[in-house]
Amino acid sequence: MTPRAYAWLAVPVAALAYPLGVIAGGSPRFPTRSECVHPPKAGQELEAVFGRFRRQAAAEALLSRVRRVGFSQSEIQGDGCGLLVVRVRGIPTIAIGRSLVAEARGVGLRPTLQAAPPP
Repeated sequence: MTPRAYAWLAVPVAALAYPLGVIAGGSPRFPTRSECVHPPKAGQELEAVFGRFRRQAAAEALLSRVRRVGFSQSEIQGDGCGLLVVRVRGIPTIAIGRSLVAEARGVGLRPTLQAAPPP
């Protein structure tokens, strides 16, 4: 065989070998809920999470409502687990976080207090 023939033979071999190597590593692993939702702990940055969404429009609708009732520092960010989160970050203590959650529940929102994920 000529060197050129070897080069052409390498293309289909590589095209088959790469997918087989990827499949051998197993199927893609998706994060579990415990990897995406972190319970609040003293000494960590905390956040109030108002909701998680797959669609931008749904997240924006809740963000608008959350801001309208006074939580102006709220934002939408990806949670690292494939969802969009409406949240307020930078809550310094669990006591302040619980107060914020109680205030939000008083106006019909259902946030949860969580530890902010690492940057």
